[in-house]
Amino acid sequence: MSETALARMRPEKRAALIDAAAREFASRTFEEASLNRIISTCGMSKSSFYHVVDSKDDLFALVVADLAASAGRFWTPPAPETFSDGFWDRARSVWEDVARTWPESPELTRLWHIVYANPDSPAVRELAGRVEEWVRSMLTVGRKVEAIDAECPLELQTLTVFSLLRTFDEWALTLMENDNAAVDSEEVSVHQFRLLTRLLQV
Repeated sequence: MSETALARMRPEKRAALIDAAAREFASRTFEEASLNRIISTCGMSKSSFYHVVDSKDDLFALVVADLAASAGRFWTPPAPETFSDGFWDRARSVWEDVARTWPESPELTRLWHIVYANPDSPAVRELAGRVEEWVRSMLTVGRKVEAIDAECPLELQTLTVFSLLRTFDEWALTLMENDNAAVDSEEVSVHQFRLLTRLLQV
């Protein structure tokens, strides 16, 4: 991918490309996604497109990075060290903040769709690795302040929490797709947090 050519794109053209690609990758698996459809949707010529992007893999990585950056501007994970004072009160506050703000971010919703449709993509694995490292660091703080069971192996706890968070996100996407108005999102969030605490507390 030509970083120089990408940087020289007019902001509205770049935004149109990212938006078209994000919509395509969020609605189909990587294999099913069509570059021709993306190019047509954003109004670029094929020659202009390939001057900026070398391959579908490069475009996919660009979309994941761009959506993650946009979502990061909307909500940034707190530093793990901030959990050291009153671990579970801090965890509950962060959980409630996430439950309140994430549904309002279209970037996060698209990113979730892309991530869960393409778990084996290198770009998705890199993003997942950063999330998993944050979870591990947060749990390490909880173990040090004796808020979390330190007898359980840290790697098992990390995998358990990371997998559970992934399950929560996938379920939330399913509810959104089904437009399930009967589900109380606040009540769901309370049950999810309760399940996490039961798994981790001393």
